Amino acid sequence: MQVDQPLHTPAKKNCTFKVDGRPDGEGYLNKNDSTYGIIVIQEWWGLNESMVKTTDKLAQKGFQCISPDIYRGKVAQNREEAGHLLSGLDWEGAVRDIEGAAKHLKELGCTKVGVTGFCMGGALAIASISFSNSIDASAPFYGVCDLNTFKLDNIQGPIYGHFGEKDEMKGFSSPDDGQRLVDAGKKAGKDVTVKIWPGVGHAFMNQDRPEAYNVETAQQALDEVTAWFRKSHYLFINLFYTKVN
Repeated sequence: MQVDQPLHTPAKKNCTFKVDGRPDGEGYLNKNDSTYGIIVIQEWWGLNESMVKTTDKLAQKGFQCISPDIYRGKVAQNREEAGHLLSGLDWEGAVRDIEGAAKHLKELGCTKVGVTGFCMGGALAIASISFSNSIDASAPFYGVCDLNTFKLDNIQGPIYGHFGEKDEMKGFSSPDDGQRLVDAGKKAGKDVTVKIWPGVGHAFMNQDRPEAYNVETAQQALDEVTAWFRKSHYLFINLFYTKVN
């Protein structure tokens, strides 16, 4: 099955960044004067033009945004190839790339950096905050990583997950998996909350998946997530100020 053009068209990458223990990473960067940053993690298709659109939407809300190329040059042309790329993903290498992207945003003047992602990217948004002290908050969309490998005990900031009420991908992104994420957060004593968006299924944020996209819910979720990132960053700053003073 072929996918729509924005999904199989590689993004025009415009930045490189250092990655600990790996060759330099590449990605798409929307650079501006904001002191808040967001890392935007691709779906299983790869870093494509569709993800560039999403990254730009987030940047327009007042953030410097970077979408690292997790597949390092590969973009799926169909679902079979996307599944193959996901199944062969080096998860440790991927979270190191995300950490490198976070450090790059901080080098560009961002005082706090959050991470979001979709499907595979949602799972990586959880994995990366458990791995990296350079990431301050995480807002994953419809994806949960292996919580035995990437333990929530290790996270230093809050997680706010987003799932579709009608998502049937049990074991990965269904509402039950959202609850599993909340339960793991409670067990670890961490700030983990989840919102189940009514009436939508998997990939409801993807403007290039017309069979799944819900424009109204996607806009509401975008507004809510960016407001949450601002609030989270503000709380972090206040907590730091209280400790110092």
